[in-house]
Order: sequence, then structure tokens, then C-alpha cells
Amino acid sequence: MTTDMSPSFTNVATLIQHLIETCEAGAKGFREAADLVEDPGITATFRELGDEREELAAELHELAARYGADSPQTGMVKAAAHRAWMRLKDMVTDDDHAVISAAEEGEDYALEQYDEALAETLPAEVQTVVSRQRGMVKAAHDRVRALENLTE
Repeated sequence: MTTDMSPSFTNVATLIQHLIETCEAGAKGFREAADLVEDPGITATFRELGDEREELAAELHELAARYGADSPQTGMVKAAAHRAWMRLKDMVTDDDHAVISAAEEGEDYALEQYDEALAETLPAEVQTVVSRQRGMVKAAHDRVRALENLTE
């Protein structure tokens, strides 16, 4: 385990748990977005990205268990991740662009969380997983941004 952790993460397990909560909020947000958009192609994309985010969370759960996280934590971190997607729940709109824009904000948040995690000194195994997942989150972010640009 690392000894050079910022005050926001007391240990590696806490950092991983934070990313799990971010991924779970993203999966839920993508599913909510899929239900709100009219375009079937965008719906399919959001469902695919939601599935991918669930897979990332599952991988992180396995990693967290190896670093001493017995059960998911809840609270402020989860609330912060969920707020990035909450705007979707309040939308009753036929405007796909507005939904995509809210999803893009959620992706900005997820990318920030991965960047913050990678700024920490991490064990090699954790660094590898988080770095690879960050690449997947970035690709999802870019897909959502491309959808946003198409609907402007």
C-alpha cells in the first residue's frame, strides 16, 4: 500500500471505492439518459456505455477487496458522483441535445476522478487498472462529446 496519499484518500481501498462509486453513478446516469433520448442510436450508445461502466465497477470491486475494502462505502463521495448525473432526472424534454449535454457533464466528472486518482502514488497493480480504465472513460467521454456536437 502507498504511504503518499493525499488527505482526500486515506488509503488505496478508499481511492478505489471512490472510483467504484463514480462508475456506478455513471452506469445509472447512462441508463437514465437512454430512457430520455428519442434517437434509437443514442439510446443504444448510452445503454452500451452504462454496461461498460458497470463492468469497470465490477473490476474495481475485485481490486478493492484485495486492498481491504470489505463493503461499499456510501456518503459524500457517492452523493457527489450522483449529482453529476442528477440533472437528467429533472429533465422532461424532447431535446436530445440537453440530455447529451448533461451526460457529457457527468463524463467530465468521471474523467476528473480518474485523473485525481492517477495523480496519487499507487501500487503498480492499481496504477495499471486505473490507467487502463481512465482510457476507457476518456473514450466514452469523447463518444458523448461527439454525440453532443452532432445534435447542436
